Formats: sequence, C-alpha cells, structure tokens
Amino acid sequence: MKLVKTLSVLALLSTAAITARADAFFQASLWAPEPQLVPATADVSGIRLQIYGENRNVTGLDIGFAHSTTGDFVGLGGLFTLYNHVGGTTHGVQWGLVNYTEGAVVGWQAGWINVSQASLTGLQSGLVNWINVDNADLTGVQLGIINAARHVTGVQLGFINYAETLKGLQIGLWNQVNSREWDEFKPLPKVFPFINVGF
Repeated sequence: MKLVKTLSVLALLSTAAITARADAFFQASLWAPEPQLVPATADVSGIRLQIYGENRNVTGLDIGFAHSTTGDFVGLGGLFTLYNHVGGTTHGVQWGLVNYTEGAVVGWQAGWINVSQASLTGLQSGLVNWINVDNADLTGVQLGIINAARHVTGVQLGFINYAETLKGLQIGLWNQVNSREWDEFKPLPKVFPFINVGF
C-alpha cells in the first residue's frame, strides 16, 4: 500500500514537471541556452531568476542581469538588470541599463539607453531614448538627454529632442521637427531652442 502511494506521488510529480515545461511558472538560468531549468524555446508565466536567460514568450517578473525574450513580454522586466531584450512586443515595464524592444512598447522603458524599433505608447525615461525614426511613433512622454521619434504625439523633455512631426511639446536646448520648412507659407523653423510646440 505504501509503495502504491509512493508511486502515485511520483507519477503526479513527473506529470507536473512535464506540464510545467509547456508553460513554466519558474525559470532559473545561469547562461542561456544551457544550463536553464526551462528550454529557451518554452514560454514562462511567472518568475525568471537568471544571470542570462532566454525564453520565447514571458508573462511575469524578471530578476537578474540579462534577459532575452524572443517573442512577447508582459510584466515587469528588470530587477537588478543590465540588459533587457524583447524580440516581439512589450506590455509593461522594462527597467535596466539598456532596454531594447524589436516590436512595440506599451508601458514604460527606464534605463540609460532605451530603444523601441516600433511604436511606443507610454513613457521612456533615460539618458538616450530612441524610437525608430524611420517607421515608429511616440504617443506619450520621453524624458532624457537625447530623445528621438518619428511622429510625436505628446511631450519630449531633454537637451536634444528630435521628431519628424510633432503634435505636442518639446522642451530642451535643441528641439527639432524635421518636417517643417522655413518659407512664407510655413513660417516655422525646423529647430527651436528651449520650447517647441506642434499642432
């Protein structure tokens, strides 16, 4: 009887381990791709604790030095973090020295260098905040030394602010809206010091 109970418990635990691998709650990693508890191709819905780790889609909390998500990230990325990378979209918060999202960001990027290759809706705060000036837009606020985005609907506050178009406010030493022309029909220069307004 005791043997049956022990085997039943072991069977349940092994089933739980197999199920956890499909969408794991906990990931621990020294250096991706090995050694990791959960393979880099798996999803994590929970907590990742790592020196450097990589997973496909992540929903939850990242704690460690370097995080890579090849798909989408939802949650808080970056307690004690040097580098955050998301290959898809970010919904939530990225805190780290360097934050890089290949897709769109909905939320907050905070670090020394923040990059979004697609549009950002929310807040970027850091030394350098860059939203791809060829094809991505800002709806929200950029706070930093250097701020750049293609179409800005919101506020840029920094020493150097750059936008292709502006519906909002730029405050800084160098405020540039590249789509402006200085002629009798559009009497606004591309660059304004201190404050720049766009409608």
